[in-house]
Amino acid sequence: MKILIKAFISKLFNLVGYNVTFSKKTISSDIVVDKNYWEPFYKPNHKMNLYFKGLRMSKVEWSDNYYKQLRFYNLQQMVDYALRQKLIGDFVECGVWKGHSAYIISSILYENKFAGNFYIFDALERGLSRKSGKDENLRSELTQQEIQVESNIFQSTEDEVKACLSEFDFIHLYKGWIPNRFIEVENKQFSFVHIDVDLYEPTRDSLNFFFPKLLKNGVIVCDDYGSSQFPGAKMAIDEFIEKNNCNMFYEVPMGACFIIK
Repeated sequence: MKILIKAFISKLFNLVGYNVTFSKKTISSDIVVDKNYWEPFYKPNHKMNLYFKGLRMSKVEWSDNYYKQLRFYNLQQMVDYALRQKLIGDFVECGVWKGHSAYIISSILYENKFAGNFYIFDALERGLSRKSGKDENLRSELTQQEIQVESNIFQSTEDEVKACLSEFDFIHLYKGWIPNRFIEVENKQFSFVHIDVDLYEPTRDSLNFFFPKLLKNGVIVCDDYGSSQFPGAKMAIDEFIEKNNCNMFYEVPMGACFIIK
């Protein structure tokens, strides 16, 4: 019920031009942030313009918030970095939802005359897969009804995603549970992988499959790292980092991380 109420309140305020962020009140609570202190929020900026265009194209304006803006700004920087390496490898996204991040990545690839392929994997209509004990929300204990509502929020359709990304001809969309369809890119090499699958198991499986196929100096960006809503993603990544040699691992403040091979 709490999730439904929060979603309703967020949409209501979005209609009149406001964003709402929810958090539990603590003695040290201080959630007032002057966004305009950071220049990209204060002045017109190509990356932020692309962020908002992707938001409109994927029709998820209601999901906009300060944390997402920061994560996607960093995502764009890492796409730029990967392209500057001039690696002969394809791009991948695991977890497309409605297509917001995929639209941003595709736009940057198009601007740079990318000659490779962009492979996208998602369960789509099935929504969020079943959570394990490692994926339980750190901030609140959800009822079964709230868990189902949360899963439904992450549903999308193949038609929605294709409509969002229709202007790009280098995209290949694979519908199904991760990692069931990874075999179809078994013989490919990659320069950039974006992982946004929320939960422990699909995050672990995505890393285990794509890291060996990632070219040297290639990039993996994990959107859910550090999320208190989806702690299993961080757990999977931390375990992976302990067992594998990476050139660089960086935890992005306010959410997400990137790995450079």
